[in-house]
Amino acid sequence: MHDSHLLHAAMEVAESMNKSVESSMPDELASIVKMHSRLAVGSAFIPVPGGDMAAAAANIWTMYVRINSELGLPFSDNVVKSLATGVVTNIGGAVAGTLVVGSALKFIPGLGSLGGAAVMGTTVYAITLASGVVYMKAISALLNSSGSADISEEDLKDETSKILGNKDAIAEMIKQGKFDYKDDDD
Repeated sequence: MHDSHLLHAAMEVAESMNKSVESSMPDELASIVKMHSRLAVGSAFIPVPGGDMAAAAANIWTMYVRINSELGLPFSDNVVKSLATGVVTNIGGAVAGTLVVGSALKFIPGLGSLGGAAVMGTTVYAITLASGVVYMKAISALLNSSGSADISEEDLKDETSKILGNKDAIAEMIKQGKFDYKDDDD
């Protein structure tokens, strides 16, 4: 995904909002996604199996709220929560085996928790990064098709589902996100 792809998605949203004159907006949007991707790694260290994924989903929800705030989009918390959960479920399906193994390892005291966190850290980073790109692409597509910031919550859900339907693109985002994590970690 490299930062250029993330920045491209952020630029699309900013231009769609007719705020391209505010040159810092794409950087700020990309920064929000990168920060939440890094925070997601912390959720992998929660020793409670299942609690780690709940924290990762809450992190993505918070990321969406911050993106909406930056763009001035007034979607309700319930819609953003349900959208975040749907995106995590969809994208997480592409790497479900890794998440299950990582979470299951946490049942083994001590080294199991560390091993589970290590397995999950890269994956939740990639899921969060991909979730941010998917969300910004959905908003951008809606704004480009409607021509205004008056987009319904249902339209946002539908557009997100369309983007998530491209399983090959999602798999590539996850793969690239894992690669980016290793680069970011260095």
